[in-house]
Parts: sequence; C-alpha cells; structure tokens
Amino acid sequence: MLIVSPFVVRFALSTAAPTDEKKRKPPVRSERPLPRLSGRTIDGGHAGTELFRNRRGVVYVFATTDRDAELVAGIVRRLEVSATKANIGFLGVNREGNPKLAVAFAKREGLRFPILADRSLSLSRKLQVPPGRSSVIVVDAAGYIVGGFTGLQGELSDLDQAYENELRRILHLQDIGGSVTPALGLMPQAPNFEVKSLDGEVVKLSELKGKVVVFVFFAPTCPHCHTTLQFLDGLARRLQQPDLHIVPVSVSNRRYVLEDMVEQLGIQLAVYVDPDNSAQRAYAHRHVVPDIVVIDREGRVVARLHGSDARAEALITMEVRQALGVENPLLLDRNGYSGEQLCQTCHRDQHQTWALTNHAYAFKTLIEHGEERNPACLPCHTVGWEVPGGYSLEQPYPHLEGVQCENCHGRGGPHQSPDFSKQGLKPVCISCHNPKHSLNFKFAERLPEVSHSMNLRFTNLSLEERQALLARRDKRVRTLFDEGDYLGTAACQGCHATEHELWAKSAHAHAFDTLSRKQEDENAECQKCHTTGFKEPGGFPEGGEALQQVGCESCHGPGGDHVRPDAQKHGTILALADKCDSCVILQICGSCHDDQNDPGFEFELTDKLELIRHGPAVMKSAKQ
Repeated sequence: MLIVSPFVVRFALSTAAPTDEKKRKPPVRSERPLPRLSGRTIDGGHAGTELFRNRRGVVYVFATTDRDAELVAGIVRRLEVSATKANIGFLGVNREGNPKLAVAFAKREGLRFPILADRSLSLSRKLQVPPGRSSVIVVDAAGYIVGGFTGLQGELSDLDQAYENELRRILHLQDIGGSVTPALGLMPQAPNFEVKSLDGEVVKLSELKGKVVVFVFFAPTCPHCHTTLQFLDGLARRLQQPDLHIVPVSVSNRRYVLEDMVEQLGIQLAVYVDPDNSAQRAYAHRHVVPDIVVIDREGRVVARLHGSDARAEALITMEVRQALGVENPLLLDRNGYSGEQLCQTCHRDQHQTWALTNHAYAFKTLIEHGEERNPACLPCHTVGWEVPGGYSLEQPYPHLEGVQCENCHGRGGPHQSPDFSKQGLKPVCISCHNPKHSLNFKFAERLPEVSHSMNLRFTNLSLEERQALLARRDKRVRTLFDEGDYLGTAACQGCHATEHELWAKSAHAHAFDTLSRKQEDENAECQKCHTTGFKEPGGFPEGGEALQQVGCESCHGPGGDHVRPDAQKHGTILALADKCDSCVILQICGSCHDDQNDPGFEFELTDKLELIRHGPAVMKSAKQ
C-alpha cells in the first residue's frame, strides 16, 4: 500500500497519462493533513509534531522486526544528513513493545532524531499505516502530507534508491544517485551501453557515433510506457531520419511479455533487453519509468525526463529535431506557460546562464522557509501566478516553479508575447524587487547578475565551480545601505526613547562586551559583527566607544542624514516595519548570523525577531 499520489503515479503506474492537450490539467490539491502526534520518546523524553512548526517534516514509522527495517532506516538516515541545512524536521514513531530494542536499533542505524514510543499503536492508527512494514511520510510546512510510502514494494536489490530519490524530489533535496542528467547548464557525456534485441542483435552506443539516439527504459506492463513507445514509434515514422536511432530497453527480461506488448501496441520499433542490468547501472536508472534520455551527435545527454504526457512529448520532439538539425516548429503551450525546459531547446546559452542565477532556485527558497503555499510570496517565485495556464495553489504546475524565462520575456517570449519586451526589463524587475522585498535594490547594479551576456563568462566552469558560484551568489553579499555617516545610538534616543529602552535590554546592546570577556575585542573579524558601521564613514573604529555594540544603525543604516535639522525624515533612514522578514530583514541579520557563526538562524528568524522587535505594535504594547 502506497500512502500518497506521487508514489502511486511513479511506482504503481496504474493509469496512462492523457496526451490530449485539452485534458492536460493537473489534479486539484487533495493532500490530507498530518494528524497531531505527541508523547514520550523511546529514551524517556517528550516530542511531537511541534518539531515541524514552520518547516517540512519526515515521519518514520517502524518496528525493528519489519522485514525492510534496515533498508528504510538507511533511506531516512541519508535524508537526514542531506537535510541538515534545508530546514527539514524528522520524527520517528516506533511500534516496539520493548523500547530498548528501538533504542539499540536507532543507535546502530545512526538515527539522531526523536522517536515516539507507540506500544498501543494509537499513533500508527492515526497515521493510517499498517503494521509489518516500515513507512515514511513527508509533510510540507503547512502540515499536509505530500509524499511517502509504506514498505519497499518489489524485490529489486536497489529499489530503496528509487524510493530515496523520489523522496528527495518531493523534498527538493539533491539527488545523490549519480544520475546522468543535464545539471546547471552542463550536458554530460552519455555512458556507453550494450543491449540486445529480441532477435539477438547487439546494439552499442559506441557504434552510433554521429547519430541522434533516444534511449528509453520502460516496463512492458506500464501503461505510461506504452503511451511513450507509441509516441516514439510515430515520431520515427514522421521524421524518417536514418540518423535517428530509438532504443527502447525493457527493465524486464521476460521475452514472452515483451513480444505480447509489441504485438498489442502495433509498433515497428525494435525493443531491447538489458540481461545483466549494465545499461541501467551506467545510467543510474532508479526504476522510475518511462525514463527517456536524448543523446545528440556529440554523444552528450541533452535532455532526460520521466513520465508521459503532452508536455513530455513536445519536449522530446523539439529536442530530437534540434539534435538532428531539421526544421523544428515551436510546440509551446497554446493556452498557458511552457516553462524553461521548452525554451532551452533552442536557447542553450541563455538557459545555461539562467541556471547559474538565483532566479532558477527561487521556489526552493520558499520551500526551505515554509512559504510554498503563501500567496503573498508565490507571485514572485513562480511563473504566471494565477493567470490562465500559469501557476496557482489549485494547479501547482511543477514546471512553472522558480523565476524563469517567461517571467522576464512574457508568455512564450517574443513568439507569443511580441509586445512584452517593449516595456524593457526594469519594470519587470522592480515589480518584485520593490522596497518591501529587496534591500537597496539598484537595477543597474543587479542586472549583470542575471544578464545572459554577462554570465557567458561562466560557461567554461566545471560542475563543482558552478556549484561554488551559486553558493557565493546565494549569500547576497552586497552593500546593504546607502552611504552616510554613523553617529551611534545616542543620536537616536532623543526621538525614539521607548525604542532605545527596548534595545538597551537586548543582547545587541551588549555585543561588544561578549568580545571583551573572550579577549577578542581587538579581533577585526569579530568586530565586524559586534560593532556598528565597521570601517564605514564615521563607523567603528572611527566613531569610538559609542559604536561598540550592535546599535540602531546596524539594522536601519547610517543616521547622519536622518538627524540633520533640515532633513526630510522619511526616506533618510531604513524603516523595517513594512519589510518582508525573509526577503529584506534576513539580508541584514544574515550578514552576521551566517552558517559559520549561527547555523540554522535563517530558519529561526521569525521566532528570534520577536526578541528584538520594536515597531508600532510592539511600542503600543510596551506603553500599556
């Protein structure tokens, strides 16, 4: 029994996906909420689903006697290691009668999260999971179940990796399976394969040099795969290109089943088997079918996708035509947004440079901060928000997650929205990078970070170098405030006495004292975050002892222009009450509360801000 739809679709493969354009609509969200769990842990403590407050969660239900207990524990352990910086909580539920067995098992398997004792099976009944098989349940930050499984279905030795990869997909964690898949704009060389037809003919990729190859892993009883094979058979007939080789490889070697399938489908394609599973290993195939790989004349993997629907067929058709160098009519969505994958077929360089920007991962930031269902955030982190054919909470198209080509160039780009570009890029940028969501945004300064032409200089970087570039860009290191003179908190106290009083009771006011106690008050690296305006005009050390703390100007910017008698008060200092916590305030706080000095701070920001807030609502409460 599989718990939720993602695994039913991917592993059970119960129904074929419709290919009719009019039917190509995703189901409305129907996830059920995770029931509240709370109780004693196997080591005598207390825990519950409060662990998942404002973040995603993984619930692992098991008994040490489950036949797949060790394999599933291995999946969960590896997920936990990868999720340490992704704001994901873990909670176990153990059905053991003797908790000592669970304690020993958890220690042996390296499980470090709280595990609830469920001797009465009341928690398991709440979760609707049966005994005898280990279960994993994934919930989003809103508390809805969005994925999971009960038991490892099947007997394949590495099926646990398939389940792990599917969980990683749902959790937006990096796939560590070594998939031969284009990533960050790089197209890897396709590994050699050697497969055998039903007539005994051996086909090797090494013998197809200079050809375009579509390599497909399929299951002979999978209706999705049948749809894909019929589509590919029709594509080959339409193109009539001798340089196109379609190589469907069955993940099952049962000859009679394959022969029946070919006869039933009426296809002319030759089908192949992989007797020793060497091709599946070479391509890190994880039992998710159909698994379609398009290889160009240079032997590069230019596309890899799973599933069978109208969009997948459009992608394959355009990639194959592009690789063959034949006429390639656009197959953009007529009634909606097409997504970046369709754009990349003809715009490789531009797509490669886009993949090296934070725009490409804008939706992931929502997930990590538990805001993926927040309608205040989604308009600027998805494509076509609540426009027909665009992203919405009712129809959350996965291919429209993130800031993509059509955000900046209009639906379908100039092909479908020729007038969109006339407004220029600046109006598009500032519609999201407004004062509430972007700190000190300067269009001319930030444009090079997303410019295709400027980012072309990075296209020779290796995968590791590209990952490092993205990590640097994610830190958002830039000037936080406009230039000005720092004066110290005493200059603020006259007009903001109550705010100053609240600040004086905070840890910020005594930040420099902590350095003195540790004899680090002369350490410039430490002074950066324990003083105000470090090495800025009038800032520390120029400003002296008055700036030996994290003062008002550390968060609101230099106050020199703000306190002048003739100054216009509005706009001469950074007000924060109307700013987005994650988008703006985190940039200020995160410049010091980073991974090195305060790991996990960005995911605790909401709670920690309550300790230092002094906006209008807080001030009113303080006066009462």
